[in-house]
Amino acid sequence: MDWNRTKTIFIIAFLLLNTFLMQQLLEQQGQSELNVRAQSSTEEELNAKNITVTEELPEERDEISHIVGESIDIEEEVSQQAGEENVTAVDNNFVEVTLENTYAVSGEEDIQNFLDQQVWNGSDYMIEEINEEDGQVLLNQVYEEKATVTYAENPLVLFLNDDNEIESYLQSYMEFEEGGEQKDMLSTYGAIDRLLTENILSNNDEVNQVELRYYSLFAPEGSNQVMAPMYSMEVNGENEYLVNAIGGEVRTLQEVSEDSGPVENPSEDTSQDEQSSEENGDEGNGEENSEENNQNQEQ
Repeated sequence: MDWNRTKTIFIIAFLLLNTFLMQQLLEQQGQSELNVRAQSSTEEELNAKNITVTEELPEERDEISHIVGESIDIEEEVSQQAGEENVTAVDNNFVEVTLENTYAVSGEEDIQNFLDQQVWNGSDYMIEEINEEDGQVLLNQVYEEKATVTYAENPLVLFLNDDNEIESYLQSYMEFEEGGEQKDMLSTYGAIDRLLTENILSNNDEVNQVELRYYSLFAPEGSNQVMAPMYSMEVNGENEYLVNAIGGEVRTLQEVSEDSGPVENPSEDTSQDEQSSEENGDEGNGEENSEENNQNQEQ
């Protein structure tokens, strides 16, 4: 074996490796300097327009990817938790659970206790909205402590009675994995700069909320939903915008959720159908009795 030649090959390989690593380091430093300059420029424009950011900005990452959520059948697991006689399978891998004893709630802490005590994998959900008018608590599933917002229905909905007690709930569950390769992540100030570029932010505005979430913006393919990482940003306490954390595209939350509305409680639908059937039956009997009376009168 030619040891001198082998040694030369190793030396060249190490030099190439060191050159590649040095290039990567310089690129990262250059990107970091660009991000710092971009943040400084954005802050200057915010100050010039007297725009305030009142919310603590989320922790940033260098790279991020889309995720894919697959809806799974949880009827067996939920039945073991809540009792088979209390669980009914519904469409799209949802299950309906009727409580044997209602659960009184007066705030988010009580709701969280209910999730921990009575809902299968309840710690994997977070409260999205408490709708007292419709008697519903809407919850989203989480992935790596970030909320995931599905295309249509919330994966967990608690139904309240007039006494503010949970009496039933609808639940589905997704298993998540990263979809595609990691890509450069837009910084929080980069997302704010997108609102400035789109003329969404103007003089004396306030950015009240900046939160990184995963959104499914398109109809699912079968049981799978592809979710994009997005900054959810609230402006002036009312208007909400979504900024894609990879591509930087801006959408309004109204565009994403314009078709959504209160969830129907399957139990109420069933009872209403039964009541309607009984009423129709009574009406039918009434018509029959009326016909019989008319015949008797003719005779």
